Amino acid sequence: MATILVVDDEPDIRALIQLNLELDGHRVLVAANGSEALARVADEVPDLMLLDLMMPEVDGWQVLETIKAASDIDVNRIPILMLTAYDTADNRIRGGIEGAIRYIAKPFSPSALRDEVKAALEGDPEPIKRRKAQHGALEQLARQEKGAEQAARGADDARPRITRFEHRPAGLAEPQQVVAAREQLSALTDKQRELLAQLSSVTSVSDAAVQLGVSRSNIYASLRRISRKLGVSSVPELLVLVRSGALSSNGS
Repeated sequence: MATILVVDDEPDIRALIQLNLELDGHRVLVAANGSEALARVADEVPDLMLLDLMMPEVDGWQVLETIKAASDIDVNRIPILMLTAYDTADNRIRGGIEGAIRYIAKPFSPSALRDEVKAALEGDPEPIKRRKAQHGALEQLARQEKGAEQAARGADDARPRITRFEHRPAGLAEPQQVVAAREQLSALTDKQRELLAQLSSVTSVSDAAVQLGVSRSNIYASLRRISRKLGVSSVPELLVLVRSGALSSNGS
């Protein structure tokens, strides 16, 4: 049986997971926050980590990033199963790209938990599972991106018909998110602005990656940082704004 580290700031969730995994014969360690989890890993490398996303101070994303960037090969190859109450496509994509091999949404049944843990522990070694998860996440991102592009084209097609907005009267407020995002453009680095300019002129993230000579994962990571700086809720939403021209100096 395996040694499993359960990281969650909710005592009831930790207790529920510990009980069910111990019934299957696993040895279960627990941590109440990200800092405690990293300290636990420094003392003993588990066979699997169940990692909650939303925790105060050091959250699950920071723990995941720290683990996968570790120079100790035993640490960076810890299989990580993400736990979250926020079951969104963006979280699944981000988790897969950044190194989580599986993902389970709260609330979950004991049987679903056991099935996910069993799948995480069995089969291919962690590096292969991680690559498969990254590939699946990038494919999902491409599908989201395609949908975003179609939405942007639909907005462009509709624009000539919405004549009452073609000449906005002075002082008429633009959508709040666009205004707020434009106000934060100066906070971007030159490379981040270059990336947005590139994405406004190509048809996909893959094309931008080729032209800039970087991986799609790096492009996605940069877009997440840009989204946070601009206050945009997701990467697909950012792509819609960029490709519609809403973030340009003369965007409307």
